[in-house]
Amino acid sequence: MKRIWIAAAALLIGWGTAAAQSKYQYEIGGMMLGNDAMSPGDLFSLSQVQFNFSTARSMGMGGAFTSLGADQASMSINPAGLGMYLENELAITPMLSLSRSSTEGVTPYQGNSRNRFALGNIGAVFNVYEGAGRLVSFNLGIGYNRLADYNYNYSFQYGGGNSSIADALAVQLESGNIGLNKDKVISQGGFTNWDIDPLYWNGVAAYKSYLLDRNDDGVWYPSEIGSNAVIDAGTSMRSTGSAGEFDISMGGNIGNKLYFGFTLGIQRIYQKKEYYYGEAYSYNGGNGYGYGYGTGDPAVYANGDQLSSVMQSMGMTQTSIVDGSGVNFKLGLTYRPFAGLRLGVAFHSPTYYSLDRRYQVAMSTVSLGPTDADKGDFRPHEYTSEQYSPEWRDENEYSWCFVTPSRLLFGASYTFGRFAVLSVDYERDWYNGIRMKDMPEQPAGLTIYDFKQNFKTFYKGSNTLRIGAEIRPLPMLAVRAGYGYNGSMLKDSDIILSSPVVYQTNYYTAGLGISFKRTYIDLAYCYAQNKMTPYMLFYGNRYDMDGVEPDEIHTSGLYKTEINRHNVALTLGFRF
Repeated sequence: MKRIWIAAAALLIGWGTAAAQSKYQYEIGGMMLGNDAMSPGDLFSLSQVQFNFSTARSMGMGGAFTSLGADQASMSINPAGLGMYLENELAITPMLSLSRSSTEGVTPYQGNSRNRFALGNIGAVFNVYEGAGRLVSFNLGIGYNRLADYNYNYSFQYGGGNSSIADALAVQLESGNIGLNKDKVISQGGFTNWDIDPLYWNGVAAYKSYLLDRNDDGVWYPSEIGSNAVIDAGTSMRSTGSAGEFDISMGGNIGNKLYFGFTLGIQRIYQKKEYYYGEAYSYNGGNGYGYGYGTGDPAVYANGDQLSSVMQSMGMTQTSIVDGSGVNFKLGLTYRPFAGLRLGVAFHSPTYYSLDRRYQVAMSTVSLGPTDADKGDFRPHEYTSEQYSPEWRDENEYSWCFVTPSRLLFGASYTFGRFAVLSVDYERDWYNGIRMKDMPEQPAGLTIYDFKQNFKTFYKGSNTLRIGAEIRPLPMLAVRAGYGYNGSMLKDSDIILSSPVVYQTNYYTAGLGISFKRTYIDLAYCYAQNKMTPYMLFYGNRYDMDGVEPDEIHTSGLYKTEINRHNVALTLGFRF
């Protein structure tokens, strides 16, 4: 079945206002809804790269290597740095990444940390030409450099609320004109159950799990949650994966004054996200059924009628996997006007990505049903339901294809003899230039043009500053430090997106290096503070057709999460 989005339009980054053969308009979104497809926020997150994940020397100096060279990080930053190599080199950099997250105003729920070993860099540089003319040397580099780390967790719980995700799911089903056929099977445009648009699979799972039902007036509603329920909820988001680049680079040296370089980069992205959301329901301390622990109050509908079956808890898990590759090129120049001073410039073309995407949803519920009083059993029966969707795949001709921002880097460094080096970089990234090039067929809903307008409206170019220093108290020992600042790429950093994205980063680095005749060892540490946009877990709002007067408003709270990272890298290199 080809993807059909009947009620999806763009409001910020989430699913927005739409009319689906209804007298109402709808706002639907939040981190737990709309995960079946890519959003502009996803493209934004996958476009972000940092240059402090590669070799330990570049990490220790904050990635400020636009004008520096003779380091394999130059392949991904400024390939002109390859022209500064005087001999062949092999190097490998394992690293340890530790992420820690916290969310304001709530209680931690599950794990809020994640530790992972990874490969920061591996590669080789070969001195293929040395001459006595103006072309002093020419070098070839082949390697891998890590550009982004997607390993992190965050979770929290809160209690005492009265807004359930079931209400938002009911509004979502209504917005898509999802109905029931004569056999009481969920249906949409001739398709049934999991064959309908994956945008509504959460609702399919909710109906199959008895969380939702549809009345005779065609209105979806939480059928087993009383209007007097007190809701305790918990959520978590677990991400794994990374982005890296396989580089084929070349760099040359003209008269020990001008260095030039070119890189063909083949980037690889893999990210798996697991979203979990759960609710538990109580009624003045009881289970809503008037039996067992803490009798409490009976569960009732808004009109006061008592529920025959009472939901006790629900849990929903969604899994999305993005996997793909892209290609770009980099050009760089470094000029040395006089001994000690180096000036560098590099241009990074947009990366053209083709991404496959998979999506799946599961839901489980526990409820108390009618007693079997005729047989002398007055205890309510416990019913459980577990539902699993098939796996939806966007791939091959239905892949997601887009281009990342272009980047322009400037750098200046000064070498104080053999004692010290100071380097400063400035980088400009045009995030408002991200463009969707191809996407799964959609007769209605979000279009390539919608993505373009979204980036032009809400995103802007960003500014990055990197500073690094190296001091050599002994000929064989180097002490390094650095700082980096990635400015906001959003016109309004308080904008509420469908899910949180990193909009600003500060990082602090330090390192040591020990050089021997043919071998060197570098050690580096980086502490990064990532600020993220605020977000809601869900919202499902219904308005009159004029879009002004709300008919129903169902939203979670507004949350803000920050993720801090500790990275440790060790480079072992051999010169020959």
